[in-house]
Amino acid sequence: MKYFLLPLVLASMLLAGCSSNPNAIEPNDLPDFDASYKVKRLWKEGVGDGVEDSQLTLRPAVTQQQVFAGDVFGEVYAISRDKGKRQWRVKTEDRIGGGFYAGYGMVLYGTREGMAVALSMENGEELWRTQLSGEALAIPNSNGTIAVFQTQDGHVTALDANTGDQVWDYETPVPTLTLRGLAQPAIADGRVYAGFANAKLAALDAETGVPAWEQRIAEPTGRSELDRLTDVDGNMIVEGGGVFAVAFQGKLGVADQINGRQYWGKEMSSAQVISASGGRLFVADDVGVVRSVDQRTGSVLWQQDKLYGRRLTGTAVQGDLMVVGDFEGYLHWMDADDGTLVARKRHDGDGFAGTPVSYEDTLYVLSYDGKLAAYTVRPK
Repeated sequence: MKYFLLPLVLASMLLAGCSSNPNAIEPNDLPDFDASYKVKRLWKEGVGDGVEDSQLTLRPAVTQQQVFAGDVFGEVYAISRDKGKRQWRVKTEDRIGGGFYAGYGMVLYGTREGMAVALSMENGEELWRTQLSGEALAIPNSNGTIAVFQTQDGHVTALDANTGDQVWDYETPVPTLTLRGLAQPAIADGRVYAGFANAKLAALDAETGVPAWEQRIAEPTGRSELDRLTDVDGNMIVEGGGVFAVAFQGKLGVADQINGRQYWGKEMSSAQVISASGGRLFVADDVGVVRSVDQRTGSVLWQQDKLYGRRLTGTAVQGDLMVVGDFEGYLHWMDADDGTLVARKRHDGDGFAGTPVSYEDTLYVLSYDGKLAAYTVRPK
């Protein structure tokens, strides 16, 4: 059976290996609980062949009217958000990595050959493509003026959103050993926020790329390169005056949005997407423990360990609930207030291509082998 993998082959071996691997974690059985919510699948549609054995993640992009998804072999689809009907499909020659951004009339993605690509949201026609410095495995971002791409070699590059011409480029050194994958840059209040493979966060002026501040949220420890691997690989949340991020083999922490001062750091290891709601962060760590953390103090509000070892995706917030996926293709919903398991649904036995995406209380999920579906939940 295939399963969801962390974005680093080595981490996958350590955390999700076969029975011959002495470091493998034995996953918990599916936990028993009394379901208090009912899950309904609204639609399901095939969008290519998923991620196969690429060791990459691939998240769809969701807008008011459409869901944009595809596979690592270059197929890109536009699906109607309400009915799940295919609106267009394009077959590119690109090896897509990371996932898609959609907005301002564009669908953006990066490739393993270091290409930045923009397609028309209306019909999938290519608008522009630009060569970058390295593998573009982060989900891009845009504010309508610039399109921001991050590459595996430590570059953050802003391109003109209309033409694809380079506006600025920022570079930071990266360690020899890194996770295969990158956090999506965030854009807020005239700045681009980026996380790197040395556990550093940077705030860059959106017009010039000049850094306003740089701050590590964790320091590498240990003697070997593997022990010192400390990588921001999931995402950053910019809200309430803070920039929140978690590092693999590092910490969950927050830096002041204005000056980069770190307010608190909590020992934690995750390479997955984190989410936030109501002043709380939700984090699934590398061994399958899910936590809710107070954004102001860093205090753990609750901890759910019944999914230990089940190789979880990142977290998504759906209404008053928080949801993760596991390596057997199950979605698990928890009460956001106390972590109680309240619902479960199997999406696909092959697992997930990436963290689910929540939009207006509907959850959009892409399986390892390219099955895209939309789910709602309601109390029983």
